[in-house]
Amino acid sequence: MKQDDKSPAPGVTLFFYPGACSRVTMTALEQAGVEYTATLIDIANGGDRPQEYRAINPKEKVPALSWHGRVLTENPAIIWFLSERFPEAGILPESDDPVEKAAQLADLCWCASMLHPTVRQVAGPQKWTTGDLAGVKEDGVAKLAKETGRIAPKLGAEWWYGDRWSIIDAYLCWVYTLAGRGDFPIGDYPDLVDYLGRASSWPAYKQAMVREATTGP
Repeated sequence: MKQDDKSPAPGVTLFFYPGACSRVTMTALEQAGVEYTATLIDIANGGDRPQEYRAINPKEKVPALSWHGRVLTENPAIIWFLSERFPEAGILPESDDPVEKAAQLADLCWCASMLHPTVRQVAGPQKWTTGDLAGVKEDGVAKLAKETGRIAPKLGAEWWYGDRWSIIDAYLCWVYTLAGRGDFPIGDYPDLVDYLGRASSWPAYKQAMVREATTGP
């Protein structure tokens, strides 16, 4: 019998780590109202139940989403899947225009392939080199400053897509929250400061943070 891929838990499990980019996927699940099990994987200390998790996700990274026995990895892929399964949730704006949809996918890929590794240089340069940390961090700050200067005017609007919240707003909120912890000068961008206040107060994002804080190993 074919299983209904829109049915809720117990068939849905998100493997996450608090403060990691899995927060973005968790926000998408909360936004969609999907019932799911949250399983903490201690990636900071070599992994919780490493052999078991390697069997689920050989990449040994988070997030991973087990959807009724089928595993998805990588934020853009998981988020795209959830957006397609639950279009009414507004994870990404609905559109019949294939170019517009591709542009949304491009935004997700930009968050994951440009902003994500760059902010890791800023907030965790030790993961990038066994040598001089200062140079790695300085390079990350310069790259992120360039991107921030480019998008800052856009952040003066209510959301990334104008008047519609989307998961891009959650991704940017995660990126810049981490950047702030790495001493990136967020205060130099007033529009960004206001935007982060809105994004961090979005109900699904707040619910994800509560879920992170209250889910034990």
